[in-house]
Amino acid sequence: MRNLLVALAICATITPSLLLQSEASIPDNHVAFFIFGDSIYDVGMTLYNGVAGAGAENLPYGETYFKKPAGRYSDGRLIPDFIAQYTNLPFLPPYLLPGLTNYTNGVNFASAGACVLVETRPQTINLKMQVDYFLEMVGKMKKQLGEADTNKVLSKAVYMFSIGGNDYVSLIQANLNKATLSDATKRQYIGKVLGNLTNHIKTIYNAGGRKFAFQNIGPIGCMPATKALYSGNTANCIKEPQLLAKMHNGGFQNIVKILESQLSGFKYSVFDFYANCANRILYNSRYGFKESKSACCGTGAYNGYFTCGKSGTNFKVCSNPSDYLWFDAAHHTDKAYQQFAQLYWSGSSNVVAPYNLKALVDMH
Repeated sequence: MRNLLVALAICATITPSLLLQSEASIPDNHVAFFIFGDSIYDVGMTLYNGVAGAGAENLPYGETYFKKPAGRYSDGRLIPDFIAQYTNLPFLPPYLLPGLTNYTNGVNFASAGACVLVETRPQTINLKMQVDYFLEMVGKMKKQLGEADTNKVLSKAVYMFSIGGNDYVSLIQANLNKATLSDATKRQYIGKVLGNLTNHIKTIYNAGGRKFAFQNIGPIGCMPATKALYSGNTANCIKEPQLLAKMHNGGFQNIVKILESQLSGFKYSVFDFYANCANRILYNSRYGFKESKSACCGTGAYNGYFTCGKSGTNFKVCSNPSDYLWFDAAHHTDKAYQQFAQLYWSGSSNVVAPYNLKALVDMH
C-alpha cells in the first residue's frame, strides 16, 4: 500500500503535456533530459527494484514540498526537479514507473545506492543497468516515434549524471580498519571507476547523445554518515574520502576534455558540486543555513545513521529543514538542492564549465 501511494504521488507530478507529446511531431526546439545517477538524483526508481525499504517511501521524506513521500531522499525536490521546472518540463518520472510509455520529455534512471562498478553493490540499479534501461527505452521510442524523430530527441537532449560517490564510500567502508589506503590502491581503483564511466558515456554517445552534464563528486568526507562511520569523534571532514573525491574529480576533468577532442559534436558541462557544497559546510550562515554539520533527520552522531523515515527506529526530525544543509545522513534539503540547481543552471564559469546548463540546453 505504501509503495502504491508513493507511485500515485509520482504520477501526480506528470503533467498532461507528457502524455500528449507523442501525438504531435517533436518541435525543433524541444530538449529532453535523461538522468543517470544515485540517490542524489533518484526520484523513485528504488521503489521498484525489489529491495525492501530501498525507497524513500515514508515521511518525513517529501514533507516540505510534496507534503507526502515522493520517492526522493530529501524533504522536497532534487536538482533534476528544479532543472525540469527551469525548462518548463514536468518532473521527469522514474523509468520503472508502472504504465510509463512516453519518453519524449525525458526519463530519470537514477537509483539510490548506484555505483559505477557493477560488483560494488550488485543489489542496486547500477550505472550499467541504467544505461541498459536507456538503450531499451531507445528501442521503444523508435517503435513509437520512428527513427527520425527519436534521433532528433536524442541528439538535442541533455544527459545528466551524478554518480561515483558510492563507489568511494564503499571502498572506505571496506578498508575502515586500515590507517590509509596506498597510493597505488587509490590510483588503480579510481582508474577502474573512470574507465567504466567513460565507456558508459560513449555508449550513450553512440546511441545519439551529444550534450552531457556532469555533477562531480561532492565532499563525501563531510557527510554526517561518514563522520558517524568514523565513530563521530570529530566535527571535521574525514581526509581519506575527501582525497578520493578530489582525485576522481581531477581525473574526470581530463577525461571529458579528451572525449570532446575525440567525439564529434560532444559538448559537456561539469558542475563543481564538491566546492559549492564544501563552501556551504564551512560558511553556512552566508548561504542561509543555521546548521551544516549535522543532518535534520536521523540518529547517532551528527544524525549520521540512516534511520530517517524507517519504522521501528526512534529517529529525530528537525522542525525547520530549511535551516539545514543536510536533510539526512547523506542527502540535502530542498533549500540546498535549489541553490545547487540554480548554480548548475545559470552559474558562472568558476562554478560550472565550460558551459552552464542553460547554455547547453540552448545549444543547437
